[in-house]
Amino acid sequence: MNNLRAAIPLNPSTASNRCGYCGATSYHRVLARDDAGVMRYTEALRCTGCGREYANLQVWRRGGAQEPTTPPIAAAD
Repeated sequence: MNNLRAAIPLNPSTASNRCGYCGATSYHRVLARDDAGVMRYTEALRCTGCGREYANLQVWRRGGAQEPTTPPIAAAD
């Protein structure tokens, strides 16, 4: 029984698979319409804790600046 206890982390916040911004341990892929109007999963991830969207898993884990998942709209000069 002691061996089982050693395998379970005592502090879940130290998990490496968590949002670097809010600490949530789950995310889901973003669902959006494609060019044909069909709903499909995109490559983007949305954190279930803070709701931020990230371009990939590594960015979600780092919790750095929120990267846009769609091209930015050009501003008029």
